[in-house]
Amino acid sequence: MRKFLFLIFLLLCFSPAHAKDMIKITDMAGREVLIPKKIERIVALSGSVRYVIYLQAFDKLVGIEGVEKQRVMRGNPSTGKAYWLAIKDKVEKIPSIGEGGPGKLPDFEKLISVRPDIVITFEVDNAQLIQSKTGIPVIVLKYAGTEGFRIEDIKHTFSFLGRVLGREKRAEELNRFISQCVEDLSRRTSKSKRVSVYVGAISARGSHGITSTEADYPPLKWLNVRNVADETGKRGHIFIDKEMILRWNPDYVFIDTGGLSLVNEDYIKNREFYKKLKAVAQGKVYTLFPNNFYRTNLEIMIVNAYFIGKVVYPQNFKDVEPRKKAKEVFEKFLGRDIYDELRSGFKGYGKVEFKDTRLTIH
Repeated sequence: MRKFLFLIFLLLCFSPAHAKDMIKITDMAGREVLIPKKIERIVALSGSVRYVIYLQAFDKLVGIEGVEKQRVMRGNPSTGKAYWLAIKDKVEKIPSIGEGGPGKLPDFEKLISVRPDIVITFEVDNAQLIQSKTGIPVIVLKYAGTEGFRIEDIKHTFSFLGRVLGREKRAEELNRFISQCVEDLSRRTSKSKRVSVYVGAISARGSHGITSTEADYPPLKWLNVRNVADETGKRGHIFIDKEMILRWNPDYVFIDTGGLSLVNEDYIKNREFYKKLKAVAQGKVYTLFPNNFYRTNLEIMIVNAYFIGKVVYPQNFKDVEPRKKAKEVFEKFLGRDIYDELRSGFKGYGKVEFKDTRLTIH
């Protein structure tokens, strides 16, 4: 306790809060927060590291959660966090401020010791507690994720955080690119006959099997295809009964490889269910890269959309080669092409064959 109080004293003595150049902002949770006008030192919590990387502000990071250093997270390789591949060679040099993970608080002493100007997070419930315990300004970002993804929330987050970090031009660049991709996807498919699609095994706070899906799934919306899960009238991540999947009997099934091993296990035990699906019988089952891995992978979502479009509307996407498109998107968001590394851990963009003993990906 004495050490903790001493750290608080040091923080207050040397904190930018004692400088004159402070500004008051309203964060994306509606909280008024006093922060330094110029931000040089950041701690990123609850998966917000990806936004720091997207905005090319990684050099400002002075503390991260322990989970951002792990090579395996919840049984899956951390390559499922596409942004992790962009920082894996640098991340060990950044101090850990606690274990991290959904809903986990940082270690307050460790957080104070790295002397950040601000802490950024998606979790509003913990923000005020962290701020009151440490005296460090905490900024809450808008999370567009499994409870219902909205691309406009992503763009607003880029704009807001870009202003805070002095990366306004980079935020504008990303927002333009996102808009161009969404408009391109919609334009290519606006007059096409709508096919029915089911996306299964989507991760949400862990890996799940075939019954895990997402209603109002953005890639399917952008492509103007019929997401059968939308018939539930819900938004975001949901679990579906297998009988409902059989009733929908979609034209195409896509499996998120974050849960591929669970689908394989289920197939071994319940072959009859899969054999009844039209998509399985007609060879129209494919794999996608993980949509969510410690929150939503925006760059993966865009690349997945182009792959789905290529599969279900081949004539509309005959000029698109998924591997090249992935390279373009990854380089735009992460500064490097991570496709081969990503595919070494997750067999995305393959065709699934249902053999007698297991699934195979080609």
